[in-house]
Amino acid sequence: MQNTEPVTVKKGVSLIFIILCLFIRPALWLLYRFSFDYKTRRGIKRPCLILSNHQTGFDHFCICVGFNFGINWVASDTIFRHGFLSRLMVLLVRPIPFSKGSSDMSAIKNMMKVIKSGGCVGMFPSGNRSLFGEESQIMPGIGKLAKKFNVPLVLTQIRGGYNTLARWKRGASPGKMTALVTKVIQPEELAAMDSAQIDEIIQKELGFNEFEWNKKERIVFRGRHKAEYLESALFWCPACNSTSGLRSEACDFFCQDCGARVRINDYGFFDKVAGAEKIPDTILEWGRAQLDYVKGFDFSPFADQPVFSDPGVTLWRAERAKKEHKLDEGTLKLYTDRLEVCGKTFLLKETTTAIIGVKKMNVYSTDGVFAITVPSRINLFKYMICAFLLKNKATGGDDDYYGY
Repeated sequence: MQNTEPVTVKKGVSLIFIILCLFIRPALWLLYRFSFDYKTRRGIKRPCLILSNHQTGFDHFCICVGFNFGINWVASDTIFRHGFLSRLMVLLVRPIPFSKGSSDMSAIKNMMKVIKSGGCVGMFPSGNRSLFGEESQIMPGIGKLAKKFNVPLVLTQIRGGYNTLARWKRGASPGKMTALVTKVIQPEELAAMDSAQIDEIIQKELGFNEFEWNKKERIVFRGRHKAEYLESALFWCPACNSTSGLRSEACDFFCQDCGARVRINDYGFFDKVAGAEKIPDTILEWGRAQLDYVKGFDFSPFADQPVFSDPGVTLWRAERAKKEHKLDEGTLKLYTDRLEVCGKTFLLKETTTAIIGVKKMNVYSTDGVFAITVPSRINLFKYMICAFLLKNKATGGDDDYYGY
């Protein structure tokens, strides 16, 4: 039986954060040329709710160095499954565990407890690092939560992180990263708005587009592996409609089936090398076109055969904030009504999926929580997007939130 015992979280200790930031601040500058615009955070103090767009795996640190108090970050409960390191992290920075892909009332209770004790809660309301260079849709209910907390809502923005170290990238391409506070909404202002209005403001302030930004800034991001492993995010070729031929090598991204090839330049845009007339100019435009293609895909020929299949995956049993246990190795298959993983079947109408990074997919089923891990070049998003569409079709759902 899965352990669902709630984890109690205390307010973050400001002194610990200040000491940690003394080391983190110069490290971020040396590694990624990161700086925080401190003049934008003047007058902000605890208690408050801080929201940010999400571009890299170290965004928590980028926001923390801008403030002189402790922040309890809401974090996926997968980071609590790493033994001693997880216990040390809990002791020092007191994150709030949250289960992706499911309603998590214990996380909300812990957030309220931190706020009531005079603390600060930090969140990435999209729930995911940007996959294609634009902030994902914020999770439903964030505006309602902000009203309930009745503290200042602090909206921050990170810029340049996607080109520096995108979610799918093999290595960093340092150029310039910045973070700043873009808006502060006081409790009395929140009280005068409904939750939908607050959601709209949050989406507008955090809806940062890396490509539009760098059209103006023209910041150079150098690196030898700017395209690797882009096939873990993009799986559809606009030139030939192949869903299995895309590959990356150094700064090049190409289709093995038709020969179309592009190269990511120092500004993050595509230079078209060969047969790329139908290829968009940016990863973001390609990602949007890919989703449109999948929405219009005809699944009827796949009644008795898998839509997608990939070998070399590992299935794990996952428990909330506990270390994962390996179950088996084998093949991942998506059918029109189910996922099959290493011989175990998950019916789509009874299953929710969420991707962690690019190499792990959590599966929330009636039988508990499971994790699927894959090699670097396997694309999990095709499984999640298609599973979402097929589940909607089976259940009559009309939700347009794709979870990445």
